[in-house]
Amino acid sequence: MLFLPVIWLCTAAGIYIAALRSGMAAIRWALAALCLGPLLIPLFNSHKRLNLLRVRGDKEARYNA
Repeated sequence: MLFLPVIWLCTAAGIYIAALRSGMAAIRWALAALCLGPLLIPLFNSHKRLNLLRVRGDKEARYNA
């Protein structure tokens, strides 16, 4: 009974720290993680990757030979 809320809180704390390290809106991601729990991890990873690609630009992702 206590196991699932602990998992949800640990996930929210982990996503909060990861969002802070990535320069994203940490509070918003932590609140979303409290609602969705571990189901939010794939969405967070893809959003973090898209933000990184947006900042780096298209030219860094391609090899022009």
